[in-house]
Amino acid sequence: MAQVGFGAPGTTTGDGGPAERDAALKLPDESALARQLDDIRSGVRAYAYAELPGQGIVASGISQRAGDVAEIAGVATLPAARRRGLAGAVTALLARQALEHGVRTVFLSAASDDVARVYERQGFDRVATACIAEPAA
Repeated sequence: MAQVGFGAPGTTTGDGGPAERDAALKLPDESALARQLDDIRSGVRAYAYAELPGQGIVASGISQRAGDVAEIAGVATLPAARRRGLAGAVTALLARQALEHGVRTVFLSAASDDVARVYERQGFDRVATACIAEPAA
């Protein structure tokens, strides 16, 4: 799901929908799935999804916890399902769940100003800019 959403960055609507999501689906192997389940059970990870009738999952995200800090990451919406508040709902659910389970600081990074506005509508404040390191040429 996320690879289709991230394949068309930003917040504008587009053609990527359930058919493209299903074609890109890759299930984790058993050991990866076991690690993910362990992380969920231990409270290190949480996943959230949004569904639309007849379309299945159209938005998703993850929260990763370390002590009393959690990062929300990988929030993506299929381009065909954008502009309906689904990314915001997924983000809000993950943040609320983290705070209800003892996290004191929740943070995330936005890929663009348009995406940052989605997070600001959920109560997040811009406090810094993330840097991306690239190898020297």
